[in-house]
Amino acid sequence: MTTTPESSKNESGYFIKDSGPELTRLLERERFFSRILGGPLPEHADQARFVASFQHVLDVACGSGGWVLELAQRYPHLEVVGIDIDPRAVRYATTQARTGTLDNASFRVMDATEPLDFPNDFFDLVNARFLVSIGAAAMPGTIRELFRITRPGGFVRLTETEDYSITTGPAFEKLSAMFLQAEKLTGFSFSPTGRTSGQTVVLGRLLREVGCQNIQRKPTVIEWSAGTDEHEPMIQHIGMWAKMIQPFLIRAGVTTQEESDQLYREADIEMLSDDFCALMNLLTVWGQKPEP
Repeated sequence: MTTTPESSKNESGYFIKDSGPELTRLLERERFFSRILGGPLPEHADQARFVASFQHVLDVACGSGGWVLELAQRYPHLEVVGIDIDPRAVRYATTQARTGTLDNASFRVMDATEPLDFPNDFFDLVNARFLVSIGAAAMPGTIRELFRITRPGGFVRLTETEDYSITTGPAFEKLSAMFLQAEKLTGFSFSPTGRTSGQTVVLGRLLREVGCQNIQRKPTVIEWSAGTDEHEPMIQHIGMWAKMIQPFLIRAGVTTQEESDQLYREADIEMLSDDFCALMNLLTVWGQKPEP
């Protein structure tokens, strides 16, 4: 197991420390992914039918709460709960729920790497996306907790990306490689080499190990090359992300402030070029808790 350098740790276990700008980025990411993917549960052709018999749904590491709010708005019969380690994110999401008079949406501060304050066999669906932020060592225990609080017949749903994007930009690719290597060095990655994050390839195994059955997968590819509708929104999203991971890269020892600043400027130019090409690959994996 990789030991996390002391300089790379932070109190939340997340590699981005400043949750103010990060909260803004997460909010924009939620809006973007919801639009492009076609709703909160795009792997189901009839989303309304899938959740028709459900009562309780949980979103783990909910961030700005966008997934919870959209699901609660679409399906008023659901009680949708979001948890996040960041109190500011929870306050923001709670305010959004009140502003939208969504009485069936609620949020709580909770650490996904610790035992969750919910009873056994309670939720019909437990959703978690981008859990890379909790680290590879914590993932198996967290998935066990998600399984524990899912009712028999209910579902655990996980979504991850293997690397942030594949592009034709040399500077962008170098920044991405640095990020993946920093993840490896600080214990966030499942990859043996740091060439990828190793997240998507272990999702099925993690669900099988806790006892899930009927495991299914849905890959999604987002092209955000120059000339596509997704190009400009992704530039804004990626640009904020690339800037905010700089302290993490420096703490991990994979770059310097000067080098990362230069790469950031070059990547920004690359993304705006007419011949820039880019793909983001997502994988959603879900499994069902066996009934007695």
